[in-house]
Amino acid sequence: MHKKDTDPLEQVMSVVTEGFKHTTDAIKDLRDQQEKLAETQKQQARAAYDGMTGSRKYRYVAKLVEIEKAVEEKGAQNRVAETLNLSPSRITQLINSNKNRKNGK
Repeated sequence: MHKKDTDPLEQVMSVVTEGFKHTTDAIKDLRDQQEKLAETQKQQARAAYDGMTGSRKYRYVAKLVEIEKAVEEKGAQNRVAETLNLSPSRITQLINSNKNRKNGK
């Protein structure tokens, strides 16, 4: 009796394993692309912020916080602070400033 060169079960396992490897590689590539895009968006947001005067910064930050709150209420100001590379207290200061509110409307 001759032993078969390849066992069907081993063939199936090989194909499944190779499929998982390709899927894992594709997911990793997608994550890398998403991280690069997120970093670019952060840089663009910071550049826009840096180019603004006080009352415009208030309106810009307030709008970013509003957008973040629509996604998830909790932690919205912290996420904006992280995006703009500012302290959370600076975000609070911008939003709560009466001067900025008065000049921004």
